[in-house]
Amino acid sequence: MNKWIRHTVIAALVVSTFLVTAQSLQAESIPSATVQQETELQSTVRGWMDELAKLPEFKAWSHAEFAVSPLGPGMHSWIAIVKDKGQPAGYLVIQAKENGGFALGEYGKGEYLFDQTTLRQSLAQLELLSSLPDSNQALYIHPLLAVWDVSGSTEDTYLDGMSGEWLPLQQDTWEKTAKAEEGLASRYALQGNTLIVRAVKSRSFDPYNEMPWLTEKPITASAEDTGIVLKALSSTTPLRFTVERFNKEMLYVWSVTGYHNWGDGNVYAALETDELGSSTRYIPLKLLAELGHFYR
Repeated sequence: MNKWIRHTVIAALVVSTFLVTAQSLQAESIPSATVQQETELQSTVRGWMDELAKLPEFKAWSHAEFAVSPLGPGMHSWIAIVKDKGQPAGYLVIQAKENGGFALGEYGKGEYLFDQTTLRQSLAQLELLSSLPDSNQALYIHPLLAVWDVSGSTEDTYLDGMSGEWLPLQQDTWEKTAKAEEGLASRYALQGNTLIVRAVKSRSFDPYNEMPWLTEKPITASAEDTGIVLKALSSTTPLRFTVERFNKEMLYVWSVTGYHNWGDGNVYAALETDELGSSTRYIPLKLLAELGHFYR
């Protein structure tokens, strides 16, 4: 009897620690972890939030709450939704490291990945509302490979994990791409707690007010050499990032409006989609340089 009670108490602690909402993100199971590891996850997230809260644009995070939900199925990743006074204030994506501990896949302020409201709006536009939200899966490999796998359609249907936009993507293409790129997230992500040693923020702008990717050559950058990108971000010339995905059938375009240089040498570039700057994603710069191109 005592053994049964002890197991019940441990299970209750696990549930209360994660604050997981069953309908928020549909994962088959929470990545296996001990109570100690789950406590470490919460502490790690809070540490990252406290460091970001030192910056003006993340000031609200100093007193914000967050709830962690698994990204799955079986991806060994989590998303922490940050809320300030009950309103969404941003997010962090956390991934388990093979040797223990956690890595910061990406983070952002404003809108967040895998928002159920965005999903429902997209399903309504596609006339797929019969596809119940709890039958759809959030699939996350890395920041440039994050999608909704929509069930209930006669054809393979995938939506972008942030915007909810329909993607020209088939299951075999997804599986092939996911397998080829599954190691990129851990390769370029911040691991453990550290300080932000430099933060650069420039003005927001519409990435489509000019289209240099149609007429100019990209900046010569690579995952091994991103110095030229950092130099470009220190100038007044607007910088854009583009990446072609899914057999080059999908083109993403973002404004690059700054970066955070963390103490371990990892740099996260700030990406935005419009001139309002109300939502910003911070993605490892080396990952961007490996998969896409920068234009001035």
